[in-house]
Formats: sequence, structure tokens, C-alpha cells
Amino acid sequence: MLRDLLDSLRCPRAHEEAWLVAMVHRADGPYLIEADLACPSCGAEFVVAGGVAQFDTVTVLEQATSPDAMRVAALLHITDGAFPVLLAGVYAAAGARLADVVSGPQVWVNAPRDAAVPAAAYSAIEVTGRVPLGVETLAGAAIDAAHAAPDMLDSIVRAVRTGGRIMAPVDTPVPAGVKELARDAHEWVAEVTTRASGLVELRRRAPDAVG
Repeated sequence: MLRDLLDSLRCPRAHEEAWLVAMVHRADGPYLIEADLACPSCGAEFVVAGGVAQFDTVTVLEQATSPDAMRVAALLHITDGAFPVLLAGVYAAAGARLADVVSGPQVWVNAPRDAAVPAAAYSAIEVTGRVPLGVETLAGAAIDAAHAAPDMLDSIVRAVRTGGRIMAPVDTPVPAGVKELARDAHEWVAEVTTRASGLVELRRRAPDAVG
């Protein structure tokens, strides 16, 4: 997992967004290999093990047919930039070829075991339920059927920047906060139109007037 992703990680538990505190045990250049993650709000604890941020015990595919990387890039209108694109499930199998087209960072969610490592920077996380990323931290997202449950899809919509695109299976209901752009027999593509609320900003209150 990339060190830079730490600033985007949030506790996936049911409370207001909270940054995670990291205790790094081993790193390799820009990548975290072993680390402990903790939420100061609820006390939940997670780990980075073998370079993968693990938020829940999940069952991932041993192998998957890789989607067409050029099609993914075109539908999501991905360009080089600092914000990563999220590839969930089978779409992570297209990550290596996508990196040949667009050099921006990637976030893989529950990637297949045999997914080829991309040349571009990427982070791998394992999670069920909600994606642990903050508001407007992603450029776009491609979601397969295994990751199109309402709770996870809602968290992905929150994490994609306004104007960014999401693609999901055609039988997935289009969630609130996005505008459908197109669909075919397999997928729909939509643009995020509503900015979600994020971290609560704390402000110092002026002292009460005296006299």
C-alpha cells in the first residue's frame, strides 16, 4: 500500500469520518509493508500485512478474466493525475494493462490473487461493507457485481470527486448523487454530481466577552 494513501483512509465503522493513526513497522520506499492502523474515534484496529491494508477478512477470487483496460479508461475518462482510480474485484485484473495507458495511481479493492502488478503506483485493500476512503479522494471507480451492494456503492460514490465517473453492472440500481451518462448490456456509467460531507472541521471558539 502506498504511504500517500494514508491521508485518504478513513475508519469504515458507522460514525462520522475519522482519520486513521498508523504505526509503521516496515516500509519499502513509498510502500507500507507492515503497519497497524487505529481509529481514535471508536478504537477499531486494522493492519497492513504483506503490503495489503486489511479492514475485514474477505474471500477474494483466485483468478479472474481481465476486463478490457482501454474500455475502462475510456468509460471512466481517466487521465494522468494525482488522484487514484479505484478498481474493485475483477476490474483490478485490468490494473496492469490500465497502467500502460494511464500512469496515475490505483486503489485495488479485493483484487484477484493472480492480478498482475502494474508498473504504476498502486495500493491494495481488503474490505467488506464500506470502502475506507475519504470524500473526494478518487478520480473514478470501476465496480464489479461482487462490490455493487448499496452500502459499498454509497461509500464509493462519496469517495469519487465531483465530476468523476463510476461504472457498475447494468442491473445495479443507480445511486443518489450521480447522473447516468450511458449504459449497454453489461454496465452503466455515471458522473458524480453531488459532493458529500466529509470530516468535521474543528474551530476554536472565541472566548466570551467579559463585562
